[in-house]
Amino acid sequence: MFRCRFILPLLFVLAAASWNLSAQDPALKETFQQAKVLWGTQGDREGASAKFEQILSALEPKGKTLEGEWLQMLCETYNWLAVLDDRTPAKKARAPKDLEALLELNPDFEVDRNLTSARLLAHFEALRTSKLVRVKLVLEPEGGTLTLDGKPRPKGTQLKYLSPGSHRIAYAKAGFQPIEQQVDLALKETKSLELKLVRNSSTITLHTSPAGVEILLDGKSLGKTSGQAAPEARPLAEKAEVSLEQLAGPFVISDLAAGSHILELRAPCFRTRRIDLDATYATPFQDHLLEAYRLEPSRGALTVNTTSPGGELFLNGTSQGPIPVKDLQVCSGTYDLQVRFPAGGFSQRVEIPEGQAATVLARPKARMVFLGLEGTDEFAGRDRLQRFLETLGERLKTLAFTVIAPGEDTQTTLARLKASKEAELTLLARPVPGKPIHEVELVVSTLQGEEDHSVVKPLEQDPLEALADRLNRIPLLSQPWGGLNLLDLPGEAGPWVLQADELALRAGVKTGKAITQVNGKPVANTAAFRQALVEAPGDRITLSQGDAPLQLTLTQQALEIPLNASNLCYPSLLAELRLRYLAAKGDEAGLLRLNQALALMHFRMFDRAMEVLRDARVVGSQGVSQGTLDYYTGICLLRLGNVYVPEAIQAFNQALKYPQATLFGPEGPLVAPLARQALDDLKP
Repeated sequence: MFRCRFILPLLFVLAAASWNLSAQDPALKETFQQAKVLWGTQGDREGASAKFEQILSALEPKGKTLEGEWLQMLCETYNWLAVLDDRTPAKKARAPKDLEALLELNPDFEVDRNLTSARLLAHFEALRTSKLVRVKLVLEPEGGTLTLDGKPRPKGTQLKYLSPGSHRIAYAKAGFQPIEQQVDLALKETKSLELKLVRNSSTITLHTSPAGVEILLDGKSLGKTSGQAAPEARPLAEKAEVSLEQLAGPFVISDLAAGSHILELRAPCFRTRRIDLDATYATPFQDHLLEAYRLEPSRGALTVNTTSPGGELFLNGTSQGPIPVKDLQVCSGTYDLQVRFPAGGFSQRVEIPEGQAATVLARPKARMVFLGLEGTDEFAGRDRLQRFLETLGERLKTLAFTVIAPGEDTQTTLARLKASKEAELTLLARPVPGKPIHEVELVVSTLQGEEDHSVVKPLEQDPLEALADRLNRIPLLSQPWGGLNLLDLPGEAGPWVLQADELALRAGVKTGKAITQVNGKPVANTAAFRQALVEAPGDRITLSQGDAPLQLTLTQQALEIPLNASNLCYPSLLAELRLRYLAAKGDEAGLLRLNQALALMHFRMFDRAMEVLRDARVVGSQGVSQGTLDYYTGICLLRLGNVYVPEAIQAFNQALKYPQATLFGPEGPLVAPLARQALDDLKP
């Protein structure tokens, strides 16, 4: 029976009742100590009563939900208030109610006999006898867990009184067979109970530093250490060279099967520890206390570099701040690394070994969202194709793939993606009308509207094989170049040198003669020569034309993306080019804009291609360069109609200023003759 006191203002009572005990712990305990001092040493009855009322206001609303020191504090507060109320004439009638509330809260509480008068003591005992049954309980062995009506009793507390009626009492201890009894209690009788356990296994008790260490026995997880060790574990802490506060509470392993065992201690950021337990730990049955185990820290370093601005690093979903980062100290282990960029994303699983460093180059990938399979019409293979589509991301190397949120319709998703810029690409599957339906159209689109269409049959062995291949294929945008135009001729030992630039001639290359070796390995044709350049370390190669080897310096030369190639998906290629452009500078940026324009020309979007080209500039004048941009600007203007012919003529004349500019790549046709022919064709 709990009561509400209105001595303090109601607002204070309500506020105090909602206190977070852990947050108010020091203040509440200090108030409790002050109350006892005011009465016990200063005789200030009113001051002490006011302080105890504050404690009651904070703890009484929580009632029997309290445990440990807070339960004890509330019980003692009732005891003190009963004494104080009994000594105050105006409050004397409330003293018995204090004792009733105390008894209801904890029937086993013993009032302070030095504080409480004999009359109140007698009243308390009479009240307890009239409501409760005396229980004499024998527990063997001691130190186990006693459970009353399904609720464990706090360790170290005695069970002396119970309410009349039926109760279920259980007792358990590691290494022993648990026991349970159903008892019926009646008033005015004393009940004696003996709960004696029978040993059935050995136990192992251990402590760890730190707490939170996972304990595994023969590979099976048993849980984690927790809490703080008791004072009696101090010798163990000293031997492990840690403070008692750093030592976790006891972790007990029971039901240890016969034979030898392997114990493992694991915790994030710490080195795993392995303990071999021989057969003597399991038989004969007995309790074993192991030493305290201190785990050694296990850390590594992570460096994440990028050429794209604005990225934020996440490890296992937790932000580590902006990139680039250098030598970030992290726990050793495996991480799901993610970088969120303003456009595009990057993810990779990375292993960081103990004491070592891992380096990751994060370059954003275009993000594709699967919008689903349109409609609800059933057809053969629908569920099968749906599974293929939803797991497509497992096969993609160049894209980050996600699936539409359940319950969200296509239009809502598109609007959300455009507003939030969470993706660059979408994939939609649309059944082709027919009876029966046996084909499905796959539509890959950029958010700007460029689309790629393909048709698959749901029951094909792998209906998405071609799409996955096209999405993964990104053409080279540059190649190593040695200044040589080569030709494969029958009967020659290698690629025949048709033409060489000034640097190659100065290095000793002879035109009209075959190349037989590159870096000491034979090359049979032009394809083998180009592959050798790609595989060459550094920017120099050694080649031979059948006589003394010579050194040739390599440069990187730009390439155009091919147009109308059936093995490419141009929306995904365009998204990739746009992402690369965000981090590019100088000629690289200009050449990426050129290839963006070419991709738009693939979609016959000549107006947008022209805008992109006009925004691009390249300092270089040889190979795919500024003259190439000017030539394609003229082509786009011509495609827009006769009104743009004057501007097209101006663009072609500008292209004539770059006689070494080429199309396609460094070996492609010169731009100048093509621009001259276009001008001639435009003459009236």
